[in-house]
Amino acid sequence: MRLLTTTVTSLELRRPPERVASPPASDKELSFREIRDIALDAYRTLYRSVGDPHHWTSRILPDDRLDREIHDEATRIFVLLADDIVAGWFELEMRRSLESARIVHLGIMPAFRGRGLADHLVSKAIVTGFSEGAERLTIETNTLDHPAALPLYRKHGFTPYATRMVQTPAIESVEALAREHHTPSPTSMVAGDAPR
Repeated sequence: MRLLTTTVTSLELRRPPERVASPPASDKELSFREIRDIALDAYRTLYRSVGDPHHWTSRILPDDRLDREIHDEATRIFVLLADDIVAGWFELEMRRSLESARIVHLGIMPAFRGRGLADHLVSKAIVTGFSEGAERLTIETNTLDHPAALPLYRKHGFTPYATRMVQTPAIESVEALAREHHTPSPTSMVAGDAPR
């Protein structure tokens, strides 16, 4: 298995922003929708579309394990729609008992990059993360992620509180292992589960 070494930066935000980033000018209507009980293949499409180039592997799981992760009562998944097309998404873990929330995953779909949507997406994720009483919102990024990620999070007020070096499996190694164990690959979104 090929391993990649990366530096992970953990960041936190201790209070909601005073202003929310305005949506960029667009010829499409932009809106957010929470996707409850997302189908596994629909989730895999979101995750792999954004994460494969950056070696995201934590959610390349068999159905039963992925189902437990993304359908946990603390997990909430939102999509950014441009008209009725998914332009981006984020996943939150809301831990009310700990008065904290975590942005687990966040990204713009490849066809919508370069349109100024990431600023709007991060802003919405922050507001949503604080919406249920969290006193602390966290996010992590690493040196395999898009190079604009860390500066974008800092622009929105996140401050680093820890860094660590980790080794993570390369995406092709995890895919090979998943094939051996018959873990399904992503297909297309299933109608009714997430907008196309």
